[in-house]
Amino acid sequence: MKKKIGLIVAACLVFGVTSAYAAMKVYELKNEKGEVVVQINQTAKDPVTSQHKTYGQMLKEVRESVKPGTAVAVYIVPDNPQKIVAFFQKPITSTDRRVIQAEAGNMFAFPAELTGGYTFKEGFVQHMIIHDYKKEDFYKQAEETKKDVIVKELKVEPTIEQLGATYANHKGEVRIRIENFEKVKYVSTEAGPDDTVEKVKVDKREALYHLRKIKGADGKTESMEQSIEYFKDEAKLLYHVWTSSPEITKQDLLAIAEKLE
Repeated sequence: MKKKIGLIVAACLVFGVTSAYAAMKVYELKNEKGEVVVQINQTAKDPVTSQHKTYGQMLKEVRESVKPGTAVAVYIVPDNPQKIVAFFQKPITSTDRRVIQAEAGNMFAFPAELTGGYTFKEGFVQHMIIHDYKKEDFYKQAEETKKDVIVKELKVEPTIEQLGATYANHKGEVRIRIENFEKVKYVSTEAGPDDTVEKVKVDKREALYHLRKIKGADGKTESMEQSIEYFKDEAKLLYHVWTSSPEITKQDLLAIAEKLE
């Protein structure tokens, strides 16, 4: 099960998705060497999302204080029995395509319009974080100062980790995201039993289509998301195209993906 990814992207999934159920079916994308780069595990029951309220409230306050283009590591004492030191960054964002293109460089050319008449609304660029910290230092500082929240700013590399943008037309919004896979082995997500996962083709490349049903506390479907994922082996880039609009079809997403450079 994937979390929604907007323009503020957490580098560490603090609110994880956990599942105690064995995979019912596994869908994979592989690179030219036959190595798995994307995996979707469809389970017999819906994955359970667990959130810690106090932890989440404090983390939100820290996140809101972070400036665009910077990153932090944070240790929150309350409601954190595993003593997790989380890290995340706030990407550089802009509604001006020229600004985002300048940040993106040659990694990706943001089109003014996607196939189907979806126009550019907002983009983001996120760089790789330098993890120059020790968890023990956070624990020690929290104990000595008696503070509930310890934050350390982290350095950010020039290398881009991921970038993306939101496009829209009368049918709704489409989001694209491109991940740098130079230092990533593979990604794995879960699909619920009522989700649809299919192997499809994007410009002769193998791709995965995922129709995910998002359910409320009562178990009823509240909304749906559709996504296309495919890997460009020669560039070591993972492409995501997705939408939550019921007016946009799988064919619409495939047509968009076909034209992305």
